[in-house]
Amino acid sequence: MIDLSPVDLYSTVIGSGAETLVWCHGVFGQGKNFTRVAKDLVAGDPDRWRCVLLDLPNHGRSPWTAEISYPQMAASVARMIEQLSPGRPVHLLGHSMGGKVVMRTALDRPDLLSSLIVVDMAPVVSPLNLRFDPLTRAMRSLDLSRLETRTEAEAQLSVGVPDRTVRQFLLQNLRHDVHAPAGRQWRWQMNLELLDRQMSRIADWPDPQGRHWDGPTLWISGEDSDYVHDSYQPAMSALFPRVRRVRVKNSGHWVHSDQPEIFVQVLRGFLKLV
Repeated sequence: MIDLSPVDLYSTVIGSGAETLVWCHGVFGQGKNFTRVAKDLVAGDPDRWRCVLLDLPNHGRSPWTAEISYPQMAASVARMIEQLSPGRPVHLLGHSMGGKVVMRTALDRPDLLSSLIVVDMAPVVSPLNLRFDPLTRAMRSLDLSRLETRTEAEAQLSVGVPDRTVRQFLLQNLRHDVHAPAGRQWRWQMNLELLDRQMSRIADWPDPQGRHWDGPTLWISGEDSDYVHDSYQPAMSALFPRVRRVRVKNSGHWVHSDQPEIFVQVLRGFLKLV
């Protein structure tokens, strides 16, 4: 039987305020992707905010698992919340895949949340295979045993990933393995083989089994993104009746990177009311 028990997640803490906002990234990402916007939020009210940036399973510095499972990822986030904020609910934010993780966490452990923020994702099955299969193929095509420099890696990756911003995002996961038998060697920090093999599970949305969460919910989407459609509103409202949707102009899927100042402004406006 496959072990789907929760795992301990790597976290980065920014600020030391009285309330905690936990951040969950998307596929191929890491908690540090939120560093700029988290610092900006804390700077605006340092007495209130402590931001905890998580690396989800199979990403960043967190453990690898045998399978990809939203219930397991949600249970791992719940364990971290219990450890980091015992007895006190937190505000929980997730982008893309992380959006599904935090929605599942709210449904599984409603006692742990004060508010929920979902960024450019919806509680539906999404066509992530079509979006990410070319990226995983490009990354797996690199011969890491013969790679000399990160510049060389970017040049090779550009064949399959022409967008430089996306290449830079992916290459954050490329690390030196100083313990390799052949000496210093490059490796992917994320569990690329598993993510590639089970991308359909990341695209999936498990049956919520009639549950819903009644707490305050902010649903942010990029105006130029095609991850969130108006047709998804009924599904979102059924699970999160108090949802409020905000579309950010001139932004795509990575809203917090495309429009960081506006993103933080939207967060502050919502969090003032909860």
